[in-house]
Amino acid sequence: MRMLTGFAVSFLIFWAQPAFAAIDCSRAISNADKVVCSSSRAAAAENYMARSFRNAMKRGVDPLFLRDTQRAWKETVRDICNTVDCLMDAYLGRAAELDGL
Repeated sequence: MRMLTGFAVSFLIFWAQPAFAAIDCSRAISNADKVVCSSSRAAAAENYMARSFRNAMKRGVDPLFLRDTQRAWKETVRDICNTVDCLMDAYLGRAAELDGL
């Protein structure tokens, strides 16, 4: 698992297009939002996960299911993060879940 995470992080850093947080950083309130706004790595991971979300929608996964599970994931996993490493794990884990739907 550690190797897979290392590969995904390397991919995000070196091969992904430059990414910017989907969050309005001028309105960032939660600690997780502030970390995303201050870290290009976390912002890239967020965009990677968002792409996985959009791809799941394109594959025909029920939009209500996606929104409900995304909201639950955000509240129970993402929003408890206070570090870049925690957010990286959260985003990459959620992307893997979405890719498996």
